[in-house]
Amino acid sequence: MYGRVFMARPKKQILVSTESPHKQASNLPPEEGVRQQVINDLKRLGWSEGQLRWKPEWPIPDTPHDLTKRERDQKYATCGSADLVAFADESGEWHALQIIFEFKAPDIDKGKSQLIRYLSNEPMAKMGYWTNGSSSLAIYKRHQADWVYVEGAPPPHPGDDLTQPPDTPPTWNTLRAPTEAELAGALRRLVATTVIGDTNVNRREDQLRELIHVLLVKLESDAVASRSTNREKPVNFRIYGDQLTKISVTAKAIREQFQEYFQKQRTRIFHPNDREKILLTDETIFAVVAQLTPYRILGDDVDLLAKAFQIFRTSALKSGEGQYLTPLRVVRPAVMALEITSQDKVIDPACGTGSFLVEALRQVAKNEFPSEDEAWNLIKWANDNLYGVDKDDIGVKLSRAIMVAMRDGSTHVLLGDAIRVNQWYKKFPKLGQELGKPEAPYVHEQFTVVVTNPPFGAELKVKAADCKAAGYSISVAAAMRGSEDYADLEIGLVYLELAHRLLRMGGRVGIILPETYFFSHSYRWLPKWLEGRLELRGMLNIAMEAFEEFCRAKTNFYIFEKIGGGDLDGANFVETENE
Repeated sequence: MYGRVFMARPKKQILVSTESPHKQASNLPPEEGVRQQVINDLKRLGWSEGQLRWKPEWPIPDTPHDLTKRERDQKYATCGSADLVAFADESGEWHALQIIFEFKAPDIDKGKSQLIRYLSNEPMAKMGYWTNGSSSLAIYKRHQADWVYVEGAPPPHPGDDLTQPPDTPPTWNTLRAPTEAELAGALRRLVATTVIGDTNVNRREDQLRELIHVLLVKLESDAVASRSTNREKPVNFRIYGDQLTKISVTAKAIREQFQEYFQKQRTRIFHPNDREKILLTDETIFAVVAQLTPYRILGDDVDLLAKAFQIFRTSALKSGEGQYLTPLRVVRPAVMALEITSQDKVIDPACGTGSFLVEALRQVAKNEFPSEDEAWNLIKWANDNLYGVDKDDIGVKLSRAIMVAMRDGSTHVLLGDAIRVNQWYKKFPKLGQELGKPEAPYVHEQFTVVVTNPPFGAELKVKAADCKAAGYSISVAAAMRGSEDYADLEIGLVYLELAHRLLRMGGRVGIILPETYFFSHSYRWLPKWLEGRLELRGMLNIAMEAFEEFCRAKTNFYIFEKIGGGDLDGANFVETENE
């Protein structure tokens, strides 16, 4: 079983082992009788059959890299398979894995060794349970990679509290950065298993909002701890109280921390309909804290937070909008290629959680204001010159929180539809005040850099009527029939014209777009539209694997310079017979 390679299972399907799950009854090994007895005991205790899996046995990833492969539904190597596993729900998903059972090891020492290896390689599992039919051992994970052993333990109930907080409160120095798979698993578990069962909050969008509010307390705690001169001081986001009071005391502490954070950041982060009270039950708040306490989720690796955003966005059923995670391995070289300095004014009109903005802030800090004494220069630049827009309220709230946690104090991450510029003053007055003007072309040319990964997809288009109302000449070019005609157009290309409008003369735009826009005969009109407007200055190849979790479109990062206003009415785009 060791060193085997498994294909990660498709969503909602069972991973099939190459071994037959059935054994002849006459050849049952001794541990099979123990397994069947434990399964029967668990069912009597209240576990449903859908929460238990033993045929086929559960394959354990061999390394952290294999965890990431499994999370991406790729082939991965295993270090063995568990005799039985129990899930927090009936999804059968790895992020819901709760307990690992082992029966093959003949004695308690070998059982302990086997379980520790499996628990170390399965970050979501909270407990291991070994028995040979006469002796038993329960192993609980602590947050600091040590273990709690209980010999003679009975089989666990489905409602048992498996949380084992450390003996001493966590500090910034004892927190660790999670792997991509660990953070993804923790957040998926919270979204799919923990919060969905909350008895106070029933609507899905409300559950996500409340979960994000707890996450904001975690971000603030990380920000404060990372800047503290005493990194051995207990962090604020942790489990409070003793074994009997920990749920109520922890929930009370987190509610108070959120209320303080809300009052401090009300105008900078929160939406008008947000409230200063977390509505989740004490039990749910405690479960969220217990899940996230071991980790540093605010740090130099903004890719982790971008990953978190993608999980929330998918959970909100908005993945069909064509907005995909921009990995750090794309964000970082893209921002470097734009050579952003403190002389630039920067906007991302489809900012998500602000990965491009955060990276611009990081690079300007590194290149121009590296010392703590110069931090005020960085803060002033960011306050005056970093802007973001997104129509997803989850993304806007997280983006604002991340920027504030990085001490930019940003008030310029705006909620609204960046594309429909003609509606800014009516529907999104903040956008109109910050970026627009009431008459066509509705946008102030004020930025030196636009950097963005807009939503894209063949079916994701802006209607011709909307293009006409906002005066997008690129839609006229796409129609190729005359200056009075507008065409439905892929939203990514409309973002290209929006970037052109936002830029001052000589400004530059860095934008991720599908390669097909620049090579397909269907878009033969695009070079004509670019003439007199944008000059291509560079291109970064983006491997298809960069977005393989979300889409298979081949994209590149294109860098253009604004060289002129172009033909505003589209009259030069009539298709002739010679074309």
